[in-house]
Amino acid sequence: MICNDNLEKAAIITKTKSVSYRELLENIGAYSELYRIKGYSKVAIYAENREEWIYAFYSIWQNDAIPVPVDYMASVDDVAYILNDCEPELIFSSLSMKANLEKVCGKLKHKPEIIIFEECEVPAYNPENPWKEPVDLQKTGVIIYTSGTTGNPKGVMLSFANMLANIDAVSKDVEIFNSERQVLMLLPLHHVLPLVGSMMVTLKVGSSIVVAPSMQSSDLMETLKNNQVAIMIGVPRLYELMYKGIKAKIDSSSIARTLFKIVGKLKSEKLARKIFKKVHEGLGGHMMFMVAGGAALNPEVGHFFRTLGFDILEGFGMTEAAPMITFPRPGKAVIGTTGQVLPGLTVEIRDGEIVAKGPNIMQGYYNRPEETAEVVKDGWLYTGDLGYLDKKGYLRITGRKKEIIVLPNGKNINPVELEFKLEKLSPCIKEVGVLMYQNLLHAVILPD
Repeated sequence: MICNDNLEKAAIITKTKSVSYRELLENIGAYSELYRIKGYSKVAIYAENREEWIYAFYSIWQNDAIPVPVDYMASVDDVAYILNDCEPELIFSSLSMKANLEKVCGKLKHKPEIIIFEECEVPAYNPENPWKEPVDLQKTGVIIYTSGTTGNPKGVMLSFANMLANIDAVSKDVEIFNSERQVLMLLPLHHVLPLVGSMMVTLKVGSSIVVAPSMQSSDLMETLKNNQVAIMIGVPRLYELMYKGIKAKIDSSSIARTLFKIVGKLKSEKLARKIFKKVHEGLGGHMMFMVAGGAALNPEVGHFFRTLGFDILEGFGMTEAAPMITFPRPGKAVIGTTGQVLPGLTVEIRDGEIVAKGPNIMQGYYNRPEETAEVVKDGWLYTGDLGYLDKKGYLRITGRKKEIIVLPNGKNINPVELEFKLEKLSPCIKEVGVLMYQNLLHAVILPD
């Protein structure tokens, strides 16, 4: 799952260095030597994004073990719960997480080995132990913990085949990723979207990962300006912040406002890129696709970036689907929808709920057969999300099944729809939460 067509090409680009594919493979091999002969079955990574995170992850595969990425921003109790649940024999971590890790270890039932990136002495690369591609694609390739909407975190077991189904769908069947398009690594790698979309697919197609030092706007803009990033994967909140910043500059100029309105009516991407050339240059000048996931993208934000000439792609998925279920085709995205079903998958709507079946559906929850049976039935993943496929095959999400409120008169209320309408009532409203309290419908409003 690592391309080796051009070993001298940059695989990872950070603020201070560039790591070639040759160096990447050698570093993976060197990290694997730290514990190769110990026969570990599961290894956790509890650290922020960094190049060593990538070396550690692939070294786990090289040693035929299962990686368990852990949210470095989670509470000590949650991290302890995850580690007690899967019992990894080794934990990779960083100096910045060392104090937290010591608290976590005080709550563990077992005593794993600890390797701190900055403190360990990495052995020399052993050419007799080169990188080997996974052979048995049905084996569990990763366990990713997700809390969902309720309950303790559950370990989602994804096979190599599960992940490859998504990788091939967006690099072969629908070519979004290829060897010439640099990908920005911004979101934390313990989430499945950046893990597969920023790291795995990039290295699989032989492109370059560009690592942002942090998610702060100054670091983001500098990283984009100094590289040739073509694909950016972010959450809606990130795009909303970018939208506010760019829109404020456009609104400050009557000429820019007028041009924006004209381009919006003409709907010409080529014209938009020419007129708003400075905006594109501010993002490096090579941006092709803005991928949004993790939550619903505000349609206003989507239309804004579309008017500027960016192809913003909002998909739908979940960790249990490794992760994508639907995704827009380049140049054919419809704002307000989450695209069309990925090749190789089947999606149906059953009693309003979105269910999916295909090669990317998880093996199950780690050590939780009963809970697995509740969401995977006859190979169909019951997502818990409500929606429908329009006449052109685009998926439109309408809410969560568990969030539906039943009034005393039996009427079903979708709080998401009400929240969206209420948030549009005034610019002074930042967020709204609709809930049932004492048999009455209430709205909690957070002012901006």
